[in-house]
This record gives sequence, C-alpha cells and structure tokens, in this order.
Amino acid sequence: MQLTQFKIIEAAKEGRRKVHPVFAVILAIVFLTLGELFMLFMLFLPKAETTFSKAIYSDIEMILTFGGAIFFVFLWIKFVEKRSISSIGFWRNQWIGKYLRGALIGFIFISIPVMLLVLTGIVQLQMQQITPTAILGIAGSLVAFLIQGATEEIVVRGWLFPVLSVRSRIWVGIVVTSFLFGFLHLLNPGITILSISNIILVGVFAAFYVLKDSSLWGICAWHSLWNWSQYNVYGFAVSGMTIYSTPLFKPVTNGAEILHGGSFGIEGSIITTIMLSIASIVLWKQLWGRKAKQRDFS
Repeated sequence: MQLTQFKIIEAAKEGRRKVHPVFAVILAIVFLTLGELFMLFMLFLPKAETTFSKAIYSDIEMILTFGGAIFFVFLWIKFVEKRSISSIGFWRNQWIGKYLRGALIGFIFISIPVMLLVLTGIVQLQMQQITPTAILGIAGSLVAFLIQGATEEIVVRGWLFPVLSVRSRIWVGIVVTSFLFGFLHLLNPGITILSISNIILVGVFAAFYVLKDSSLWGICAWHSLWNWSQYNVYGFAVSGMTIYSTPLFKPVTNGAEILHGGSFGIEGSIITTIMLSIASIVLWKQLWGRKAKQRDFS
C-alpha cells in the first residue's frame, strides 16, 4: 500500500517541525513520564481508608497521570508541530460507529481466550456478589481505563507511529512502536517472555488496526475495553497489575501458567498469542496481501 493511502500517516506531514525518529521515541517516553506530575494533586486528598476509597483513588490517579500525558502530547502537536489534534486520527467522520465497534471488538477479543479456558476446564469463573458500591467501582474503573487506553494509543499509535513512518518506512514505525510498547511494560509484576511477546503483538495488531480503520477512535476503544474487561469482568490481572474494584467474576485457575497467564493475567496466555497472531495476519493480508499486489509496504 502506498504511503499516501494511509490517511493517518499522510496527516503527519502537515507538521511544520519534523521530529528525528530517535528523538521522537524519547519524546514519547517523556510525554508518558510527564503525566506523572499530575499525581501531585493526590497529595491534597485525604488518606484512603476503605477498599472503595482506594479504588476511587486508583481511578483518579490513572485519570490524572494518563490525562496529563494527553495534555502534553496535544500541546506538542498544536504548538510545536502546529497541526490539528484531529490529524493524529481523531477525524469526525463516523467516529461514533468506529469507537463503538472498537469497544465491541476489544471485549470480544479478551473474551475469546477466557471462554476457551472455561470450556476446557482450565479456568472456572465464580460470580461475585455485586453491590451498589461494586457497581460504582466498576463504573469508575471504566472511566479510568477509557482515559488510560486512549492515552497509550494517542502517544504510541496516533503520534509516534505516523511520525516515524513519515521519516522512515511504515514497517519501521510498526516495529519500533510495538517494541516500545513492550518496553513500557517490562517492569510490570509477573512479566514473562511470553507475556512481553504478547504485549508486542498487541502493538503490531494495533498498528494494523489503525491503518485499516484510517482512524484512532476504534483502537482507543479497543484498548480501553480490552484492559477494563480483563479485571472488571473476568477478574484477571491487567498486565500483572491488580485493581481495587470488585469484578463481576473471580477466576479459579488450574493447569500450566502458559495457558492462563499466571499472575500476569490473560495477556500472558499462549491462547492470547495465537489469537493476536491470527488477527494480525488477517489485517496484514487485507492491507498488503495477494489481493493488494500493487501496494507497496513502504
């Protein structure tokens, strides 16, 4: 596929200041790190004493840190590159449909490995007692993950990926952003070679999704629902991280960790590896397969 056929990459050319690829990678990490400054607001809040208040504080912390990262990357795009925020993939054309479709696909994708594990008896899902407080916790967590998922996509796929692709080649943008995505999770609890490989695969799939969808809306929703559902619906850790809210189900696992992901969660499962690989291959064929011989992967 010709470079000009990818709307999100072509839009990055609008920027008056072109960023060197190496500096762009460093800058992406800086954006995410600067978001941590917004956590200083937490110092003004009273100490959390209950599980519910800890859950709310955790949500606020996510919203502040990831929302802060969005703030800084938007400042850069608007005042340094001097291009519109919509140029990173937030065009209004069919945005609601793309967002809702991405959310549905994200929920289905995380449900596939879970359901396969349930059907094979490797995982049992125990229904939790759902109280009004639990519902509030789940809803608050959804808001936080909507911001968190969108932030990582805005920084990595919306800004960095097109910037790298303009200065080099698309495959360079895909590889670099996917491995950077894996690098950002290296310090997560319970990390394994398989789980980090799956995180990198998520990066590959996400890049293909953005190119196919010609928008950032869908992958933002996909990422948010993918993360939110792991714990709040099925009770698994999210990339090794536990959440304070009460999930709808509690998983009881047995068998090898390679199947259910162990302490890292379902993202550490070999079934997730297979699913993401198949999904990425399907998208790759749609973008550059036999039916698209005339297209150039450059």
